[in-house]
Amino acid sequence: MKRKSQTRTRKSVLLALGWYVQEIALGVARYARQAGWELNDTTSHNGMIPSAWDGDGIITLIPGRRHKERIAFVLNAGVPVVDLSDQLPELPFSRVLPDNLAIGRIAAEHFLCRGFMNLAFYSLDSRAPVVRERMEGFRLAVAARGRNFIAVDYTPMLKSSGAMKRLLEWLQRELAKLPKPVAIMAQYDGEANDVLRACVEAGIRVPEEVAVVGVDNDPIYRDLGPLPLSSVESNRELIGFRGAELLDRLMKGGEPPRDPIRIAPGGVVVRRSSDVVAVEDPAVVRAVEFIAQHYTDPITVDDIVRFSGASRRALYARFEQQVGHSILQELIRQRMEKIKQLLRDTDVKLQVVAEQSGMREAEYLSKCFRYYEGISITNYRRMFQQKI
Repeated sequence: MKRKSQTRTRKSVLLALGWYVQEIALGVARYARQAGWELNDTTSHNGMIPSAWDGDGIITLIPGRRHKERIAFVLNAGVPVVDLSDQLPELPFSRVLPDNLAIGRIAAEHFLCRGFMNLAFYSLDSRAPVVRERMEGFRLAVAARGRNFIAVDYTPMLKSSGAMKRLLEWLQRELAKLPKPVAIMAQYDGEANDVLRACVEAGIRVPEEVAVVGVDNDPIYRDLGPLPLSSVESNRELIGFRGAELLDRLMKGGEPPRDPIRIAPGGVVVRRSSDVVAVEDPAVVRAVEFIAQHYTDPITVDDIVRFSGASRRALYARFEQQVGHSILQELIRQRMEKIKQLLRDTDVKLQVVAEQSGMREAEYLSKCFRYYEGISITNYRRMFQQKI
């Protein structure tokens, strides 16, 4: 007797996430719709292992070693598997993962360009690969600019009973010790909100004394926490889409990739928790704020100098010293971030992108983008648009 999978015309795929991530599920569903799959995501919702599932492929997210039943099921399913987690790299699965080093680097650059000299990474549990990678990306970017890196790590405290009940009190004490102003990255939005809660309880001003950035741009954490939270967009929907794309290739007999496929993050979505300039020089502050408010207009360095109230020579030297790069580089950086956001999130024509980013002309935009980003606009857009 033939298995059902040998007689049906549509591929049957099981979405068995270890915890439900809506953006990942949406990305998988988008690809499944294009590919004409039959998609079963019951396991992602109720955590139950299907007893009589007879399908063609599995997309999973293994939470950790303790989930032995799930691991055994996926290992013994006899179908191609794509794992969206790096918790157990020894398991023989193809993987699609976030580019965690880049996530850490982007968060650090967000703070560095705002003049912070002290930058900290908060870890609830630094034993997880994702935490170590994000912290390393953050640390390397801070070290490259000669700034002060601080690790705020709760991991040793986890061994004691009732550790989670004492977390906020511990955070308050650690935050009080840090040099101010200080910028803090947490490995995801939930932990970033723990930092914000500790600041509120301790009477520490956010973002003036402590600026905070999380990861994932999760709508629950970013909008409903103690303060509106800045966050690195980790592109979880694209991770789901590319995971499904890889599974489709494997189900058609394709070779598994040698290394995990890494999905580049978007930029930092700035909200109140990190919307501050951490320099004391009034002229530099005025210059940075003028750029932030007018970079989409066709302004020049001369306009920025005039608004700052300082001489050109003095502002050039003080800006470079306190921000870490030139006035022109900061103007270009902010324009490039806007351009990348429009290319990632919209389908507007290049002339519109040019006009909305202060670059004026599409041809000039294309040349500048390739020069500064090292990739053509067409290829960059293709990386992020969920289309085959």
